[in-house]
Amino acid sequence: MLPLQIWEASFSCPLWFSSGARNLIKRILDPSPLTRITIPEILQDEWFKKGYKPPKFEQDEDVNLDDNILYFTWL
Repeated sequence: MLPLQIWEASFSCPLWFSSGARNLIKRILDPSPLTRITIPEILQDEWFKKGYKPPKFEQDEDVNLDDNILYFTWL
């Protein structure tokens, strides 16, 4: 059984949190899956986007996943 505070999403933010941060946290901690913010919505949130730089993944064309599978099957 979940504690009542978790069930009701009862929490408080420090006063120095911006309203944008408080709103985002409130939506993330929403106990209802029907109204809780989704990952795509988080990525579009104005507060979240401040200073956010999406990760850049380097892709090495010489890597073959089959080579890794063969390596692990021999261990």
